[in-house]
Amino acid sequence: MRKRSLPGLALAVLALHALAWRIAVGGPPTLALAQAGVHRVALVSVPQRAAPPARAADMAATKPVQMAAPPAAAPAAAPVAVAAPARTRVTPARRAPAGARGARRRAPAGAHDWPVYATRPPPSATLHYALAQAGVASASAGRAELEWRRDADGYTLRLAAAIDGRPPREWESSGRFDAAGVAPLRLVERERGRDRRGLAFDRIAGQVHFSGAPGTPAVASGAQDRWSWVAQLAAIAEAQAGRGPPPDHWDMQVAGLRGDLERWTFRVLPPGDPPPELQGNDLSRLGDRAPALLHVLRATDQPYDLRIEAWLAPSLHHLPAGLRLSTPPGPWSQSLWLRST
Repeated sequence: MRKRSLPGLALAVLALHALAWRIAVGGPPTLALAQAGVHRVALVSVPQRAAPPARAADMAATKPVQMAAPPAAAPAAAPVAVAAPARTRVTPARRAPAGARGARRRAPAGAHDWPVYATRPPPSATLHYALAQAGVASASAGRAELEWRRDADGYTLRLAAAIDGRPPREWESSGRFDAAGVAPLRLVERERGRDRRGLAFDRIAGQVHFSGAPGTPAVASGAQDRWSWVAQLAAIAEAQAGRGPPPDHWDMQVAGLRGDLERWTFRVLPPGDPPPELQGNDLSRLGDRAPALLHVLRATDQPYDLRIEAWLAPSLHHLPAGLRLSTPPGPWSQSLWLRST
């Protein structure tokens, strides 16, 4: 009996030492309450171990989130005073000349950019032309009549064209004269006797109104319409003829029926032989030999701009003996050549 109790006593002593050591090192052990029933209670000493690294998902689920304190409200900014824009005169930027489609690509320049020339408008005249027109697929021929009438109250310029197989068309420009020369007030285009498009100048306000385009752009003194330029160019050349050789170019502001407002620069070319269409046509009523024609050119700045060659006849007070119109690189062209009869 004694032998049996010695081992048990030894175990009890060891257990008490272990318990004392555990209390000294890590504090009293945690005792779990067992469920009802008979259980064997054992005191076990568990050594301290480093906890395994927790997974990111578990840490996100279990780690308390520390809310940041709301930022302090910024002090209200003082109102910024915006100075009213100074009233300055702004000249619209120039636009590239409009081509065959009449798209507005350049704004008109200010009035100070346009020269005013001395003019001497030609007397009334009616001129008859042979008309040739080329297009994409075919060429056509016809005739045209330029009727220029002037009196003390103003002028009327009418160009009527008839091409084989097409309805006749005409353009009529009317207006008066001022210090800059020919001053058109209205241009109308007609087909089969009916008005199709038109424009009107308000010379007092310095504006032009288009029937088929919005806006009322400003115009300079001396501005012309799509056909009055013929009379204005003749008036400038006629006045220059008594003052010596012409300058190298003349500038003109021209309004078209499609809403375009462009700068046309006519360059004076050196004297030369007349084109074949005018050779043999005596344009002089003053002598045996016809005076030299004044050859001017409006060159193109952009594709499909209207290119104009004009041969102005001194014997006709510088009304054109020939006109050649084209829109390079397009195939369209139209020519008017004065008929002798």
